[in-house]
Amino acid sequence: MMSRKIGIGIIGCGTIADVYMTNLTQHYENVELVAVADLYLEKAQQAAEKFSVPRACGVEELLAMEEIEIVLNLTVPAAHYSVNMQILNAGKHLYCEKPLTLDFAEAREVVETAREKGLMAVSAPDTFLGGGAQTCRKLLDEGRIGSVCGFTANMICAGHELWHPAPGFYYKNGGGPMFDMGPYYLTTLITLLGPIKRVACFITTGRRERNILGAMTQTEVPTHYSGIVEFASGATGNINMSFDVWDSTLPCLELYGSKGSMTVPDPNAFGGQVSVFDGEKLEQVVGAVTEPHPAKIITMMTKREGCRETLEPMFPADPDPRCNMRGLGVSDMAQALIDGRPARLSPQVSLHVVEALNAFAVSAKDGCIYEMTTTCQRPEPMGQNWGLWEVH
Repeated sequence: MMSRKIGIGIIGCGTIADVYMTNLTQHYENVELVAVADLYLEKAQQAAEKFSVPRACGVEELLAMEEIEIVLNLTVPAAHYSVNMQILNAGKHLYCEKPLTLDFAEAREVVETAREKGLMAVSAPDTFLGGGAQTCRKLLDEGRIGSVCGFTANMICAGHELWHPAPGFYYKNGGGPMFDMGPYYLTTLITLLGPIKRVACFITTGRRERNILGAMTQTEVPTHYSGIVEFASGATGNINMSFDVWDSTLPCLELYGSKGSMTVPDPNAFGGQVSVFDGEKLEQVVGAVTEPHPAKIITMMTKREGCRETLEPMFPADPDPRCNMRGLGVSDMAQALIDGRPARLSPQVSLHVVEALNAFAVSAKDGCIYEMTTTCQRPEPMGQNWGLWEVH
């Protein structure tokens, strides 16, 4: 039983707000959605009516409400900095859609302002708190694949105009595959491997024009990133973020360790299957073959699938692997206020991700290896606190 509920306010009632409002009003029992605001009051009123939220209002009115402790910023990324500062200056804890800001210096100012005021200020994604990444984290911490030396991370698609109801933003300044999808992959990698040390990258634009809802529109941002990342742990790997790939068989995320390999579910999802390949088992199988070398090759190829184990996530309680639990980070922040502990998604992680996002562009522009200036701790694992998600 929750000791109390934390009052939540939402600024921004666009496309992504729907799933947040659904979950915050139906699934997370330690929060209460008190009010919603939008630049266009009519949108806020429609959202309030749809989700039975007590109040729809302007931003200033929402920020003045004493019963609201956490404000969720769901505005477009270009507005994140200014709205974030408004929220903090009103004395509210901040949870922002990804990224925290577009600019690294502005992200640092947001985090420093929150620290000075004794407030929490973090940004999505919270997908790393779901069963997919958390299962992988547990297996890594148990040494299941040994010490990780390498990885590959790939978010590659043909472009959001093929499915998104309002895709134009993704091809304007502040958009592009790295700032849009990079936070999911970087946050998951930081959860699993720790902080980033260095970044190198090449970027290009595959198509200079896009068909946006029937109108050919100029692309203003790079749409294909090829990066290499070194973590402080020593692990190195490649990261590809692209809106220019029509088809691919590359995995979303794989880790390569001294004892085996791990296939991590899509970092943009909360669930999905986890696959672990036991390298030591393969060594034993091949080592047991005493025939000449060709026999060992045949054994290695025919027996290798017997070394792979597919695991279902330990969480969420909802059995649907496609379950969209956005808002889990807000709920964890609320529980942190109730319990008097830090939230699992820390300001340092959010700031580190913003620096890394910018590092890819700086490396490509300057032709250099970018040395990170920030660091962070791996977020605490969920442990037994997965009961925040209530299935109705």
